[in-house]
Amino acid sequence: MAFCGGALLVCLIICTGTLQITCQETSRFKDDIIQVEIASVGHIYPDNSGCLPYTGPAQDIALEMIQRKYEGVFNFSLEYLFDRKIKSCNELGDNAVNLLAPWLFKSRNVKTVRALVFPSCTDPETFSLNQLASEHNLLMITSINNQNVIREKKLSPTFISVSHYSDGGYFDFYRTIVMAFKWLSVFVLIDDSTVSQHYFIVSRIVVQGLSAIPNQTVTVRHIQKPLSIQFQKALREFQSVSRVLLFFGRAEHARSLLINALSLNMTDGEYVYITTENFVYPLFYGTLDWRYGDENDKIARDAFESLLVIRPVDFNETLPPGGAMDPAELSRRALSNYNFSLPLTEQPLPNLIAPYLSMEMFAQVLNESFVKYGSSSLNDGRHLAGMFINKTFDTFVGKIVIDGFGQRTVDFTLSGFDATNRTFSPFLFMNTKTGETRVLRDFFWIKGKTWPPRNKPKCGFSGDSWDCRTTTNTLLSGFLPAFPIMTLLVLFALFCCYRSHYLSEKASSSYILWRLDEVLLLPALQNVSTRFSQDPHIQI
Repeated sequence: MAFCGGALLVCLIICTGTLQITCQETSRFKDDIIQVEIASVGHIYPDNSGCLPYTGPAQDIALEMIQRKYEGVFNFSLEYLFDRKIKSCNELGDNAVNLLAPWLFKSRNVKTVRALVFPSCTDPETFSLNQLASEHNLLMITSINNQNVIREKKLSPTFISVSHYSDGGYFDFYRTIVMAFKWLSVFVLIDDSTVSQHYFIVSRIVVQGLSAIPNQTVTVRHIQKPLSIQFQKALREFQSVSRVLLFFGRAEHARSLLINALSLNMTDGEYVYITTENFVYPLFYGTLDWRYGDENDKIARDAFESLLVIRPVDFNETLPPGGAMDPAELSRRALSNYNFSLPLTEQPLPNLIAPYLSMEMFAQVLNESFVKYGSSSLNDGRHLAGMFINKTFDTFVGKIVIDGFGQRTVDFTLSGFDATNRTFSPFLFMNTKTGETRVLRDFFWIKGKTWPPRNKPKCGFSGDSWDCRTTTNTLLSGFLPAFPIMTLLVLFALFCCYRSHYLSEKASSSYILWRLDEVLLLPALQNVSTRFSQDPHIQI
């Protein structure tokens, strides 16, 4: 791995084998050969599969391939930009611009073509370098990280991604599933103890996508440590608001979650658990299997029947030996150039193939633009990026499609647990480019229960829905809450009656102004009677 150009420069890492010869040969400039300088920003501490010890060997092999293929037309050179003090993706994100700036602003021939082709392992790294590339009209291709800003072409006019991971794919597939199965309430559980950035990135884009669905309720919770007490706390809250749990975390933590769910009787077919597996790579994602050889295997096997798995579809699970990119050669170069052991069984192949593809596809576009539009088009990053859009590339692993946003399209499957074979097998497929879904096989839910499960149980999340109450229970449940109110009303009525009677008695005694003795009243009545009898018009 080295920078090889017209002036003699010290290689960042000693060139070996064929690459050393290539460096020597490409130092002989010819007027009719177009010089192409490629920068790859990264870090050399192997904390994840986006660092240079993983991706560098693949880019080196691709450099040699395109140098041979386009010999006499282009003279390619590749410079790795890193700082040995930077030992993590997070640190790299903070320093990426500082690493690229000296390369970007150094003096060079105005006809020299420049491009930024690098893995990128974090969103901050991708975002900051995208801003710089956009400002300077520099073509930028990532092979590992795929920041969502790529979908905003005004902000990312020169950004292309050939990553196996697809922001847009996850965004679309989760939305498709939730809407197709009419799950209006979902519970998202994110495991913050997971080191891999994959889960954080996917969970963010999924929450964003689901929250935009009309009438959709999304409850998001985090756990700091994958302990039973935290899982059970989260599960009880989940039980009260939803029946669909989306888990983002390592595979062994998903297994622990399900074991705890079974202990709470939450794996009876009424609940659905969905996790994601970017690709099979135990070092970063764990092993998604119920068999761990411990006392919980049988419990986990039963609990896994409630689990669904979302996976990108990729045919890059294996590489034939002796091909364009030999796994053994990748291991040899990782050890030789980075003193990093990369056994054949531990190679995250999708993340090793993508850096190779980024170089291969870049050279294809460069050559096509040169043939059609001439050398003046090669330093226009916006133009070159536009030539990737909605294009199908023939590569050493087959056809690769870049969509209208400039990102590689990766299809997705939804897999369910086959209780008979005790493995996961896909039953739903989505074509990311067209958005169409296709049922791959009949899918049977737990113990023959209806699929998909209801968005909300008939009796409600708390089990007290009116739909589930018997006549007796309905009367009791209606009477008991009303009893205190009825009692208060009766007491109030009694109070009113008492007060009315009391006031009436008081009023009667208050308005008697005198009392006449009947001895005095009798003569008066006799006089009145005599007067009435003497009147001929009055009859008594």
